[in-house]
Amino acid sequence: MYKSIAWVIRIFLKRLYHLEIEGLENIPLKGPVIVAPNHRSSLDVLAIAVSLPRPIKALGKIERFKYPIIGRFAQYLGGIPVRRNQADLSAIKSGFEVLKRGEVLLVFPEGTRLRVEKKDIKPRRGIGYFASRMKVPVVPTAILGADRIWPPEKKVPSLKGKIKVVFLHPIYYEGEPNKIKEEEFTNQVMAKIEEILKKGM
Repeated sequence: MYKSIAWVIRIFLKRLYHLEIEGLENIPLKGPVIVAPNHRSSLDVLAIAVSLPRPIKALGKIERFKYPIIGRFAQYLGGIPVRRNQADLSAIKSGFEVLKRGEVLLVFPEGTRLRVEKKDIKPRRGIGYFASRMKVPVVPTAILGADRIWPPEKKVPSLKGKIKVVFLHPIYYEGEPNKIKEEEFTNQVMAKIEEILKKGM
């Protein structure tokens, strides 16, 4: 079911939004990995899911699972609902289990979709938290164009535009778990993404 849905959405995004993918060679074909993209559009999860050669499990706000279309797809993805503004131990445990099974975990460093006026928000610590304890590769990922097509403030997407997904070289957390180091690691991931976003398409 996952592959069938992903195939249909991939065709849709390529034809309507000319989806372009770079850096697939940076995604391990097997074993645990964290994919860490910027999050500024309702299309982000779909763009990542159809760009990867492997199924993903995505951490996402619990409200998203109530949306008719995206929520249903999130369920097929094996999405992990997260209660925001609190330490959701159940979601954290599920994230660790995904990595222990050798699967792909999608985690947004920014924690939520950012509006244009809030793009300088401080990244959350989640990426560093998982990486420090699991020592798995983290792939910084830039999504370009999706924020112009379907930004958080719009209820429906534009039918024009282009989407580009760039997977960067994996990076690894070094040393023991430490809150400050985990925050620094997450900032490092976000800095690499910002470099690509500033270059544009």
